Amino acid sequence: NLNGNLYAGGYFTQAGGNSANYVARWDGSVWFALGSGANNPAVVLSSLNGDLYVGEYCTQTGEDNPTNCIARWDGSAWSALGSGTNDVVGALASLNGNLYAGGLFTKAGGNLVNRVARWDGSTWSALGSGVNDDVYSLLIAPRLEMPSTP
Repeated sequence: NLNGNLYAGGYFTQAGGNSANYVARWDGSVWFALGSGANNPAVVLSSLNGDLYVGEYCTQTGEDNPTNCIARWDGSAWSALGSGTNDVVGALASLNGNLYAGGLFTKAGGNLVNRVARWDGSTWSALGSGVNDDVYSLLIAPRLEMPSTP
């Protein structure tokens, strides 16, 4: 559970003078590391179902735990999202229990996805045929209710 804390990701290796490899938590007065942190800079953060998701410049997150460019922090440990992606995850958004990722990757979970994909909690899937170049941001816009006619 993220408990209303602030999370930071980037190129840093210290937060508040303590070791915090590329990702850290601020509780309002003190910085904390998230386990052993990431092995590469954290590019983007998102939350889903009380967990933190981190997209990064690839290889692995946590101690000897390969996550391939994207990982989940559950408050005590890092875990992979399947076999991850084959390149940088630079955008994340969540909706209705799904995590959407965009970036420089062309595969997610071994599937051809062309730079944008959906993680449903157990598998990666393509969003149509994807897009033809890098994705740097994702936004899930609110649905607008149309007024009823009198």
